[in-house]
Amino acid sequence: MSIKSKHNIITLIAGGTGGHIYPALAILYEIKKTNKIIFITDERGYNFILNEKDLLNQKNFEVIIIDVISPFKKGLINKFKFLCFFISSFIKLTHFYFKYKPKTQIGFGGYTTILPCLIGKFLFKVEYFIHEQNAIMGRANKILEPFASKTFIPFDKIIPLKHFNKRIYSGTPIRKEIKSIKIKKNNNNKLNILVFGGSLGSEFFSISLVNSFINLNPKVKKQINVFHQVINSKIKKVKQLYRINNVMSEVKSFFPNIEKYYKKTDLIICRAGGSTIAEILYLKIPCIIIPLKNSMDNHQAINCKIINDNKLGWVIDEDNFENNTLKKIIEDIITKNLHLDKIKVNLEKFKNENDRKKKYKSPNEILMKHIIK
Repeated sequence: MSIKSKHNIITLIAGGTGGHIYPALAILYEIKKTNKIIFITDERGYNFILNEKDLLNQKNFEVIIIDVISPFKKGLINKFKFLCFFISSFIKLTHFYFKYKPKTQIGFGGYTTILPCLIGKFLFKVEYFIHEQNAIMGRANKILEPFASKTFIPFDKIIPLKHFNKRIYSGTPIRKEIKSIKIKKNNNNKLNILVFGGSLGSEFFSISLVNSFINLNPKVKKQINVFHQVINSKIKKVKQLYRINNVMSEVKSFFPNIEKYYKKTDLIICRAGGSTIAEILYLKIPCIIIPLKNSMDNHQAINCKIINDNKLGWVIDEDNFENNTLKKIIEDIITKNLHLDKIKVNLEKFKNENDRKKKYKSPNEILMKHIIK
């Protein structure tokens, strides 16, 4: 839909993973109450936005898709693609800023954010803010931070330790679907376990974790219920393995309405993406974190340090993963429920301490205070 007015337009920019898109969508619904929104992303990001059916039909919202590839990818073909994408995106974005000139913009990470923020700032004098979701700043945000008006960060300190005068501890914006969740008391006398490997899925989560569950003690297997995200090519096999090994389960390639599963979950097994960690901490659900071993700048290993240091769950290294490690944790939880109770106490304490540091303001309130002037 075409936006014809130059007034009260705010641009949100995010890379194409759920970790970047979801915080942007969380703040979008707040900003949209008084402003028109133009959302800049890539093809992957647009696929997430397609799930927001109500949003797509509104007059004060528009999506601009640009082509992006990492400038750090090796190989002549990738360098050529980067150059072509850069030129085509530069032309499209220059036309956009010349036509609309938003009053401000905020980037949520990913290479998609670099060109729009810099073109707006230096060619059209449109200030920008950035939000970082991880405990170590992503490469795109490292490039953008020196010229940003403010940087919103997920924890009270992140790496690298500089630009302190720009940084504001906000936490990560949480989607309205997640904020509305009321965790239900488990009435089925089973341990409900939600397993997912991030918005892009995970080969490791689709194979190794299944083996751990099917090899549990038979008595323990009767007391668990597994909601498991696996990659498409493994769905049939995983369903079969759970069925013949008598593990109650629900297997899907993606949980678009994950809030439905959060409501009834006692334990989450997942990666350590910034937005995932933020949702777990907000909902105060005990977790087992298995950080992605080849994540950019090892950010997932650094993210889950907060889980380890504050005893908010368990952290298992993928390279040293053994079926017995996960089996022991699950079997101990079933036989000694004290583990989960203690973690829930720690989660409550951690949330209270961090609310105090943010002066009991939500991430959305903190971002809105600076963005909407």
